[in-house]
Amino acid sequence: MTDDLVILREKPEAKYMIAGWRRQWSDGGEISSGLPRYLIDKLGAREIGEFGTEVGKLCFPFQVPGTHGAYRPRVAYEDGLPSRPMHRRNYFFDAGDGLIIFLGEEPWMRLDIYGQAFFSAVKQLGIQKTVAVEGYNGAAPPDVERNVSCVYSQPRMKEELDRYALRYSNYGSRGRSGPTIGMALISMAHDQHPDVEMFRLGAMAPMFPFLTSNNEPVGITRDHRAFYDIMRRLKFMFNLDIDLSELLALADNEGRQLQESLERIASNNPRAKELIDRARADYNLSPFVEPVELDPALDRTLEDILSSLPDPSPEQDMPDQEGI
Repeated sequence: MTDDLVILREKPEAKYMIAGWRRQWSDGGEISSGLPRYLIDKLGAREIGEFGTEVGKLCFPFQVPGTHGAYRPRVAYEDGLPSRPMHRRNYFFDAGDGLIIFLGEEPWMRLDIYGQAFFSAVKQLGIQKTVAVEGYNGAAPPDVERNVSCVYSQPRMKEELDRYALRYSNYGSRGRSGPTIGMALISMAHDQHPDVEMFRLGAMAPMFPFLTSNNEPVGITRDHRAFYDIMRRLKFMFNLDIDLSELLALADNEGRQLQESLERIASNNPRAKELIDRARADYNLSPFVEPVELDPALDRTLEDILSSLPDPSPEQDMPDQEGI
């Protein structure tokens, strides 16, 4: 069945994959659905493949009562005739420089089949490291760096991950908790694919438990600051040539607007002010400082300079008599 699960029209040279999912549980701040789409557009990534029709048949319902067209498969017609088969949106994109982007739909059934398709694609493309990006909502200061949490598939990965100011999750260790799609795939990789290195980066998008005058939640629905703080890490980890200044500008504007809204709410509502102030006081930041790596040629030059310095004279080695 594996040959029916994945259709790859091209197999470019690939090293890394960033994966996200639409309409999934852990999509706070649209991190999982929005960040891959942002990168696809920003980098001009080309679609190179998708999951086969068997994944659509086995892993998704036709529809869910009361949702109209939200969960139905996609179709297309031209002059009354079907122009392509019914399909689900589980696509692979080539972004160049060894980067593949996957943007999919969270499966409703048969995670085993979905995982089989996912890891088959990883191995066919020769991907070395796969990251799932996800998000969740919570009361957090809007104008500061986001903390980034992590789970990972293999013990050998931790030494490198330690360099990126990540908070390792203890999710589920104190009680029954269901996994996100990213976590579930990492558990599958851990148990069934020891040769696959996969990890999840998750961030909290600011969202507070009160509504605006338009009955909309007070928060950041598409959190570009979380996009930025995740991509800062991946840019260095995957050696990506990508300009993040646009994300930072969007993030600063969103954070400023939300902070102004919170200040207005707090000025008229003491209970809201208490919650907002507590969120800032309780926020314990793990800041990421980009590692500095010297160019090997420069490193060798410094070694040559140090090795060519003259040895100190005996007089220089003698202690200062007045200091004895």
